[in-house]
Amino acid sequence: MGYGVMNKILILVLSLSLRWAVGAPTWPSSVDELEDIMMLNTGYRARGFADPVTPCSKGAGPGRVTAAEFIRTAFHDMATGNIYLGTGGLDASIVFELNNGGGDNIGQAFPTSLTYFAPYLSSRSSMADIIAMSMYTAVRACGGPVIPFRTGRVDASEAGPPGVPLPQNSLFTFQNQFARTGFDPTQMIQVVACGHTLGGVHAENFPQIVPVGSAPDDVKQFDNTAKFDNKIATDYVSGQSTDPLVVGPSQAARRASDLLVFNSDDNATITTMADPNFFTNTCKSLLQKMIDVVPASVTLTEPIIPYDVKPVALQLTLQNGGNEITFSGEIRVRTTTRPASQISSVQVVYKDRTGAGSNKISTSVKGTAAGFDDSFTFYAFSAPISSQSSISSFTVLITLASGATESYDNNGAGFPVQDTIMFQNPQSCVTDSGGQKLLTVTAAVRLPATSAELTLSLKVPRDVITPELQSQTVAMSQKTIVGPYNIVTGTYLLEGSQAENTKFDVSAGQAKDTFKSTGDLGTTCVPLSSTGSSSSTSSSSSSSSSSSSSSSSSSSSTSSSSSSSTSSTSSSSTSTTLSTSRVSTSTTSQPSPPPSSTSTPSHPGYTYQGCYTDSTSARVLTGKSQSTSSNTYASCATYCTGYTYFGVQYGSQCYCGNLFSNPTTPAPKGELECNMKCSGDSTKVCGAGNRMNLFKNQSAGPAPVNNVAGWSYTGCYTDSTSARVIKDKYNYDNALTIERCAGLCKG
Repeated sequence: MGYGVMNKILILVLSLSLRWAVGAPTWPSSVDELEDIMMLNTGYRARGFADPVTPCSKGAGPGRVTAAEFIRTAFHDMATGNIYLGTGGLDASIVFELNNGGGDNIGQAFPTSLTYFAPYLSSRSSMADIIAMSMYTAVRACGGPVIPFRTGRVDASEAGPPGVPLPQNSLFTFQNQFARTGFDPTQMIQVVACGHTLGGVHAENFPQIVPVGSAPDDVKQFDNTAKFDNKIATDYVSGQSTDPLVVGPSQAARRASDLLVFNSDDNATITTMADPNFFTNTCKSLLQKMIDVVPASVTLTEPIIPYDVKPVALQLTLQNGGNEITFSGEIRVRTTTRPASQISSVQVVYKDRTGAGSNKISTSVKGTAAGFDDSFTFYAFSAPISSQSSISSFTVLITLASGATESYDNNGAGFPVQDTIMFQNPQSCVTDSGGQKLLTVTAAVRLPATSAELTLSLKVPRDVITPELQSQTVAMSQKTIVGPYNIVTGTYLLEGSQAENTKFDVSAGQAKDTFKSTGDLGTTCVPLSSTGSSSSTSSSSSSSSSSSSSSSSSSSSTSSSSSSSTSSTSSSSTSTTLSTSRVSTSTTSQPSPPPSSTSTPSHPGYTYQGCYTDSTSARVLTGKSQSTSSNTYASCATYCTGYTYFGVQYGSQCYCGNLFSNPTTPAPKGELECNMKCSGDSTKVCGAGNRMNLFKNQSAGPAPVNNVAGWSYTGCYTDSTSARVIKDKYNYDNALTIERCAGLCKG
């Protein structure tokens, strides 16, 4: 993997003997969302995760190879783990390590990759799992082996320690760094060869290795093929290497790290890697071992394999009058070994809520999709069923053109469907509300139950590329009774893109209808009547259940949703469903308007500056920040002790700084635009989306001047990771002082 590239981690080195061919998965499963993202590259319901690496030579700019950047990002996120302590590893801590000029993570590969990954983050797909999956995607897109991918990684909440192997390191340092992450000296050589089969070294990042202007697009590739092969090894063994970390200026600069590593056992290991089969099998094992370096507290699942038959976007919807329920959805059938042309029909065979009966529902072809190694056909259905007898589970019956039949019963359990609580799409909507978006969610709760909760997984912007997942639980209020169901409604005010990317569940006790998306809702809530025909509503429900986007990552909820699954997959009615990512949670009643007081915000010892604009991409205050469910003026002021300014934003966010790092202006409508209640004090306002109540410390003096003997301070200047102002020498130091930096730059 490129050097100047590896950062983060926790580690528990897991067995290399993981099987790719394990037993068929039982639906629903914790892997369902990631299985969709991993398997559906093109066609109907395609998730598009492989688009940036297809073809393998594709890049985000001249000389760049996105597949190589995916691999570098995964390696850097893993590289500072410690198997002896059971800490670090592939944990997405790299997202916190890019705001300091790059540190060990120099160059655009990392922010570009993480920006691409960010939309796929959800309560069912942690950023760490997405980074790990990108290894599978990048290698397979370039013709390499299938890297077994397991899920269950937990996202870190802060930066990891430095420690990525750098090209100027000694062999002793390299061997110790790799040993710390579980790789012996032989495996070190093999991992470097596997990682350097793609990509190259960029002049802007390592001018001592690739001088500016010395290579096309200022990038020197490791070899001359744009595919995952062993050319890096065969060129080296034959003496024809063009690897810039083997030949060229890197030798005189004492940065020929690949040469140092490959030659560390007199070229014995790299010579074995010249055999293509050995290279492929070795890389498959070691790259899988690499992405399985996780904290000791993390337990990973079995490797993902595709379902032969998988329910998609299942939904029960109560109709007008309450006598009927529309059961709709799709059945995804794997057609890799048995093509769709051999399938005559696909039927859903369901049992009523007592477990009796064998009722059949016909399906029709909806679309086809494909991954790297598998193909799929989707069969859609929508049918009315009695709300009294209802449904509890179903099997799938496939009839072949030959007349033979195949029955799929979900490993003997049947595909479960619960009817205790049902999300009502037609009666739910997102509407404009004073510059924000009001989410209204309606559900039908089977009598005698009367209470229900709405739980939202909100993406909240922060000072890193990826948003924070925050959980909010809202009590739903009873509206009316329709047939055997109570109709309940919950509302919540959404900010910005949350109107398109929020996932939510409705629950009643242990029963849940889960992983719905605000992006699938209309702008009008259709009333549900206790009397009348169900035909028009049924049609609407059927349409909405299969109308989710087929390509973007934001459509993830519908394509993998176990929305009507039994409550056996969830053990809690609270917001702890966000199990794969670190989240903050809170519980609220239905939201009420912000405080009506017109008094000016104030806090002792501070002068209130006003309601100011802010931006997630260019924060005004960048000293430090936090998001908390107990945010108040007092708590934020305490958190920002020692800083000139503090600002409260989006209800739960607190920012600190000594100066304005980016331009800001008073909000156009003044205090009216700072209208969200503080999460820790509902009588006060704490900004809004991209709006900040700003306070200045009354005792703050002029900004300090940075003086050090022998040097003259000239001011505060801008810089860029892609075009450094000063780039002859750098150091990344957690204990950095002005004096230490001056010492490094002396002479």
